[in-house]
Amino acid sequence: MRKTPMEAPDFPADTQQREERNDPLFVNSLGKGLAVLQAFGSDWDALGLREIAQRTGLNTSAAQRFTHTLTQLGYLKKDEKTRRYRLGPRMLNFAYSYLRANPLYDVAIPIVISVRDEWQETVNVSVMDDTDAVVAIRMPSQRRINSNTAIGRRMPAFCVSTGRAVLAWLSPEERAAILDRTDFVKLTSHTITDRAVLEAELDRIRQDGFASVEEEADLGELAVAAPIFDGDRKPIAALGITTSTAYWTMAEAREKLSPIVQQAATAISRSLQGWHGF
Repeated sequence: MRKTPMEAPDFPADTQQREERNDPLFVNSLGKGLAVLQAFGSDWDALGLREIAQRTGLNTSAAQRFTHTLTQLGYLKKDEKTRRYRLGPRMLNFAYSYLRANPLYDVAIPIVISVRDEWQETVNVSVMDDTDAVVAIRMPSQRRINSNTAIGRRMPAFCVSTGRAVLAWLSPEERAAILDRTDFVKLTSHTITDRAVLEAELDRIRQDGFASVEEEADLGELAVAAPIFDGDRKPIAALGITTSTAYWTMAEAREKLSPIVQQAATAISRSLQGWHGF
């Protein structure tokens, strides 16, 4: 079934080929196997063999071998009637291991729950993965459930509040490198895609101490977020509150919710002092 394309991770086949040629330590077969798993972005819930081959750049024979192996290992599941593949439940092992291995999760969870319960709005903690912001923790509002937003959802960092909160506090060199690689896709009519305008917004965010975004990633949605820092004062994540334009104006959110995300993000940062990296 076809879903929204905006969250689908890209598979950079040409990038992989360059890595294979230039990196003597790169294991080609492992990279190709992982590419098959990456082909199952959130824009498709099931893929046939030909689609997998097309999305990965593999020939059909190689795609068949990799999908068979991954199916035998439990990372893919094959529907014998449709002969299409889906990600298997064993993939959840990676998410569980990732979350449990990072101090951020244990430190942030009680704070995220407290903010959600007090304000009855969805609270997220997202981390950066290259040019994307990826949801690592999510506590949804009881009055507004967005089924499209779940743990692991990735969105372009430049147009979401948590992504901008991290970008604003990166060094000029790090920020520029990420923006150089960013595909400034217009997800809604409100999305800022002009780099100069965006960089001015990031400078303003750093002055304000928080990021605010209205309907740039999803229509009818606004969000505020603040950065989470490690012991080196490096932004490693951001905590954000997401709500609906039906309940809040941006002026109200900036006035009332921005102090909340700043306080919560600061509390998490203080608990992470001495922890270096993510």
